[in-house]
Amino acid sequence: MLSPAAVTSASDALMSLGGYRPLPGVFDLCVAADGAVRPPWTDFVRRFAALPPSTIMEMQRDVRRRLQATGVAFNVYASPDDKKAAWDLDLVPIILDGAQWARLEAAVTQRVQLAEAVLADLYGRQRLLRERVLPSSLVFGNPEFLYPCSQWPKPPAPYLTTYALDVALDRDGEWVILADQVDAPTGHGWVLASRMALAQAMGSLFMESGVRRLAGYVARLGEALRAQSDEDGRTVLLSSGPHDPSYFSHAFLARYLGVSLVESVDLTMRNGEVFLRSLEGLQRVDVILRKRQGRQLDPLHVPGFGGLGTPGLVDAARLGRVRVANALGSGLLQNRTLGPFAEVLCRTLFETRPLLPEAPVRWLGDADARRQVLGSPAWHLSRMGARHDPGVYDLDMPANEASRALERRLRRTGHRWVAERGVSLATVPAWRDGRLQPVHWAMRLFACVDGGKVHVLPGGLGRLAGAGTAIGLPSGFGSKEVWVTTSPDEPPLPALLSHRVTRVELRRNARDLLSGTAEALFWLGRYTERAESALRTLRAVLVRLLEAGAAQETAELMLHLVRVHLDADPEGETPAARLATGIESLLHGTETTHGLVASLAAVQRNATLARGVLSQDSWTALNALRTDRRWQQHAGPVLTQPPLALVDDSIRLLVAFSGTAAEHMTRNDAWRFLDMGKRLERALQVADLVGYGVQPPATVDPEAALAALLEICDSYMTYRSRYVTLPMPVPVLDLLALDETNPRGLVYQVAQLEQVMAELPADGPYRSPVRRTVLELLTRLRLLDARDLLAMSAGAAGAAEGTALDRQLVAIKASLETTSDQLARAYFVLAETPTTTFSTRRL
Repeated sequence: MLSPAAVTSASDALMSLGGYRPLPGVFDLCVAADGAVRPPWTDFVRRFAALPPSTIMEMQRDVRRRLQATGVAFNVYASPDDKKAAWDLDLVPIILDGAQWARLEAAVTQRVQLAEAVLADLYGRQRLLRERVLPSSLVFGNPEFLYPCSQWPKPPAPYLTTYALDVALDRDGEWVILADQVDAPTGHGWVLASRMALAQAMGSLFMESGVRRLAGYVARLGEALRAQSDEDGRTVLLSSGPHDPSYFSHAFLARYLGVSLVESVDLTMRNGEVFLRSLEGLQRVDVILRKRQGRQLDPLHVPGFGGLGTPGLVDAARLGRVRVANALGSGLLQNRTLGPFAEVLCRTLFETRPLLPEAPVRWLGDADARRQVLGSPAWHLSRMGARHDPGVYDLDMPANEASRALERRLRRTGHRWVAERGVSLATVPAWRDGRLQPVHWAMRLFACVDGGKVHVLPGGLGRLAGAGTAIGLPSGFGSKEVWVTTSPDEPPLPALLSHRVTRVELRRNARDLLSGTAEALFWLGRYTERAESALRTLRAVLVRLLEAGAAQETAELMLHLVRVHLDADPEGETPAARLATGIESLLHGTETTHGLVASLAAVQRNATLARGVLSQDSWTALNALRTDRRWQQHAGPVLTQPPLALVDDSIRLLVAFSGTAAEHMTRNDAWRFLDMGKRLERALQVADLVGYGVQPPATVDPEAALAALLEICDSYMTYRSRYVTLPMPVPVLDLLALDETNPRGLVYQVAQLEQVMAELPADGPYRSPVRRTVLELLTRLRLLDARDLLAMSAGAAGAAEGTALDRQLVAIKASLETTSDQLARAYFVLAETPTTTFSTRRL
């Protein structure tokens, strides 16, 4: 027990943090009505108040930096300034002690058991319908009830592997249930990322707070999945893709569990079994942890979703050839389906009562319920199965705004609708504007089922509300960590990974590199190299302009170099004006396909798709490019120092990414496709630059053009170490195009391509078409002579078909583009064997 003196000390400490006071008449989780700090918060408040204001500010900045580095967002493609897409984590957690947590844990366990029993009955014997415990229209009229998943000879066991419960503490201090997340519960990744960021930023403050760890729960979830697979089985996490607001959470959880993150396009059916498309061919899948709605998984049995899903997946699950967690059809209980009937179901199935009451809800299939709610502003209408995930805004409407047309519709289809009344929420302290302020909140709790036992995550996903009432889990106003504190006599957690596998086959290569991941890595390599080339060109241009000004001859040279990366000549009356337009277009233009805006957006897109195989350091470097707000702040002239600083910083980040990839990535297929993309794009960029720099137009100083070319290709020091002369065409061409010892040179890239391709999976003893193309190109380059090329070019100056060097560069670039196309056909697009699958659904 804490002494009264400790509580008083905590109350004084709380007043020092901006004079925190609860809202009148509203229960506050931290402070009692008499102003005393509640016992679970005492130690944290005293320690937090003892921190200097500068430390708290730095701690808050550190949390933001860590979350940005992790890439937490609702929309992984959104601007870092988009507040709707950002993950805003408050510095002060929600703190629950053992007694509070025990009640919530018991309620979640009861709810999981109730949902499991109801699903088993409704997809099995349907006693609840025969005895009229539940109305038949609630089940058969619910679009989430999947007829093909009922009456299976061997039903899924369990139906639920994961589960989430949205709860709130109301203004009177009573816990209420807001919604069940049964279909594809989401949020694990957000919880884990938030815990890591806050714990690392707080350091000793977190360690001294006695917070229960989350790793034990994640280990249990991993064991639950392994228990459903073969000894060396393959488990995948199925996501809707990067457009899903929960995609970050999916990706983070998959990485934490060590399973492949896939989309429906990565899966295919063969002879009633599910296979994963990988570079090694088709790999059988044993368990699918799904994070997309059940109705979107098999268009053969559940039409109406534009062909989304994997045809035949339901049949494979029915035959027991793949385990789907949660089981197909569990979306029947999503959101508020259980709410109006929870008490009667608990009484019928368990002879007990619910441990937590429901937030007010009415099922509109009942005529009395419709009369009660229609026309009342206190009730909101929403469809059965609606989702209240963070970042998702399902439409609901006030009942008093319901039109007569909707009233008539509800008489026919009211069984598909529920009416919910907002819950008046309690408050909790939040750190806002340098002080503690009371905010309204709710949270999501998570559970998994392993071996028939329910395990509840000792924490949760706290969500802040913008108003005093909420329907469902609030969204759009920030999040909070949930800390469950331990008592001194609590036994230690068991070992995290009591893995049941006793024999492991040793491997020297990663398993299951998906074709889609290989493609993302290839294009990630290409776009990072394309962006770096454009940035190096910009740096050379800006440095010269800042040193020499926009004189006529300088502007002509720089404009000549900038044209390499532009789709069309920039407009302007003078070379200096055209140059400024070109730099602006290259730096910030959205319509330039090879500009930095397009390249960096593609870098982010492909890095997101390939995140599962990138190290944290690699991701941090690339994510820092996206979160650098200077890319969005481009007001003012471009020929100044700030753009140069941005260019320098961006080059350093791209070099850091290349360095971590080169030094830290295992030499497996993932590294090979990333490296091939970089080599191919660098070869294309060097070919373009050589064509512009070795033979510049008459208005450009040739020596200045060659010096700039060497600098852009990062080969100036190499040239100076070999030749004491000023840059001359023949040695520059030889160094940048034909020297196999220069890692920035053209022929070096092609030689590396040929070497890496030799290690790719092959179908036979002969070279594949793509390897033959690269070998032909390498041979062509090895047979070229820089002196002969330039001698022939000088003799053919002014020829309509171009110089000899021009013709060679055109042929080289054509071969490189052919190589890219052949790689795509060979590894990124797997041809399907035509199959015919018949639906057994009875209409």
